[in-house]
Amino acid sequence: MNKLKVGIIGANGFIGSNLVYALRDSDVDQVLINGPQQNGSTSRDGLIADISDFNKLKSYLKGVDRIIHLAGLASVRESFANPVESLKVNTLGTTNILNVCKALNINEVIIISSAEVYGNPSLNPVKEYAELKPLSPYGVSKVALEQMCFVYHKAYDMKFKIIRPFSIYGPGMSRKSIIYEIYKRMLCQQDITLFNISSKRDYCYIDDLVSAIKSALLSNFNGFDIYNAGTSIGTTAMELAQLIQLVMKVSGKISQSEFIDRPQKADVNNLVACNIKALTDLSWQPTTKLKNGLAITLKSFSNES
Repeated sequence: MNKLKVGIIGANGFIGSNLVYALRDSDVDQVLINGPQQNGSTSRDGLIADISDFNKLKSYLKGVDRIIHLAGLASVRESFANPVESLKVNTLGTTNILNVCKALNINEVIIISSAEVYGNPSLNPVKEYAELKPLSPYGVSKVALEQMCFVYHKAYDMKFKIIRPFSIYGPGMSRKSIIYEIYKRMLCQQDITLFNISSKRDYCYIDDLVSAIKSALLSNFNGFDIYNAGTSIGTTAMELAQLIQLVMKVSGKISQSEFIDRPQKADVNNLVACNIKALTDLSWQPTTKLKNGLAITLKSFSNES
């Protein structure tokens, strides 16, 4: 029996690099596509291609059975500063990938979307069929790419598994994240000011998200399925900061900043996943407690500094 050949687009990113490592011992051949941060057409760890480059992607992905699309711009904050770029990369870039898949008859695709598509849900934990009300250009770009996938599903019988991660954290995460910002301030014995101390998020450890993607990859593709990837546990920014203090064994004042990191009316106050569908369909559930995941993450910050 031939190995499943999987193209991973965005293989050198935070999620991608962890996924590549997790699949190393599985019965899967990986074709790794990295972003164009490096010169040349190849690197030791994968091929280099912009997701808007149809011809290069088509040549690299020949013979692939399934695609995992992880590439794109991930910053909600920066999408307000440059909404056009967010839509260009995330939505149009994804559409180009879908065209490549169509040309190569790759009909089974995993798309990494975002919980930002929900905006401020009227009910938490939020289920996959909830109304999509994005409150950021980034969220809009993800809604649009999901809708484009649905068009390709209906028009060309392509099969999709769309995964909506909530607040993913772990070693290798962005230095612009709230977790890293709190860590750096506490390391310098500074008081902590947060944009919204009462905002509640669902923090899901990177290994748990990777486990969800792997489960989706190795399951049957039946049509057009969407899954939340989260813990179903909400944690306020204040609680997060206090937990980081506990892990680091430090103390300090935590207060709310007079400044905001996104327009106030576009702030998301409560965003927590209902993960029952992933549990039912994929036999997946997160296993990492927030305190344990933070301990590993903060240790990785210390080792890298």
